[in-house]
Amino acid sequence: MFQDKVLLIGLLGVLSTIPGEIASRIFVYNGIGKYSIYELASLIITFNRPVFTIGLIVDFLVSGVFAILLYFIFKKLGSCHLVIKTAMGSLLAWLVCELLFTAIVEGKYIPIRPINDYYSHIFSTIIFGITLGLLMKKFIFKELNS
Repeated sequence: MFQDKVLLIGLLGVLSTIPGEIASRIFVYNGIGKYSIYELASLIITFNRPVFTIGLIVDFLVSGVFAILLYFIFKKLGSCHLVIKTAMGSLLAWLVCELLFTAIVEGKYIPIRPINDYYSHIFSTIIFGITLGLLMKKFIFKELNS
């Protein structure tokens, strides 16, 4: 279907954000979290106004680049246990993004978030990682399916 693997990987990264966003929206709706993933991503740009569409763009860019980086790492180091590796890689990326967000935005422009918000984002990040791993296994590293 796609001849350009890097473009396909970026698209898989973008598509993988959707289940994680749905999970974070469910958490917010039930009062467990304060911001969804896309709303939190928008705060890096808007500082104190969570906006879905800006967060969508920011999250799509970050997840696409993250998926491409993972692809090149897996191409060099191997792609066995792909789902576990992508889930752990996404948790590491969450940690880095959360540290940057906390240093730049939280406490200065918005109040400190409740601890439940962190847990909902960790869970949503794991969903993103599992989805990305499954999609990469199905469409990119097809030799693992045989």
